[in-house]
Amino acid sequence: MSEHAVSVPNLTAAGARVAIDAAVAEAESLGAQVVVSVVDRGGNPIALLRMDGAFLFSVEVAEKKAWTAIASGIPTDRLRAGFNADPTLLHALAPKIDRLMAVGGGVPVVIDGQIAGALGVSGATEEQDAQIADAGANALRT
Repeated sequence: MSEHAVSVPNLTAAGARVAIDAAVAEAESLGAQVVVSVVDRGGNPIALLRMDGAFLFSVEVAEKKAWTAIASGIPTDRLRAGFNADPTLLHALAPKIDRLMAVGGGVPVVIDGQIAGALGVSGATEEQDAQIADAGANALRT
């Protein structure tokens, strides 16, 4: 590797399938119908699954949660908590960043101690979305 570049993990399509399978299993255990969106470390879409019965608008929300998790590097519920502590920050950023979704259900995927991608889940309660996203991300954590 060159001294001018670094090697970092990047989530693959195979990894996205593992994460989606784990997230769907968790959603099913909760009786929820959700959308799961998976992005790579650059915020590019890898995979999306809309469970039967999931709201159509949850597609866009899940995509935004995944993007927000990778862009911020933290779970979206933690980001929301930060905005709650400093509402002026949210009011300054939200109009400028149309993909920002500071609501629980977006989580980074950590592989070998580095962020490799992110999951976004939408369609259940905020707490369930976060739990389902965690299940998907945890299936890939090393």
